Amino acid sequence: MSGKTIKKDKGTFIVKVHECQNATWQGSVLWVEEQQEQYFRSALELLKLIDGAISEIEEKIVEGGSHEK
Repeated sequence: MSGKTIKKDKGTFIVKVHECQNATWQGSVLWVEEQQEQYFRSALELLKLIDGAISEIEEKIVEGGSHEK
């Protein structure tokens, strides 16, 4: 190990919570790098959207020939 730490940013997300009903959040999330906005109806759905976007980024890195994550 060389002692160098390489940080790879996975993505930037702006979360807007419009309201809180039924003990969870409703709102929108903007994926800054791709300029994609999605609406969510629960905190779980928000996490799934972000996880899906990060998985998509990681797939592009592997397909591009780089095996670093």
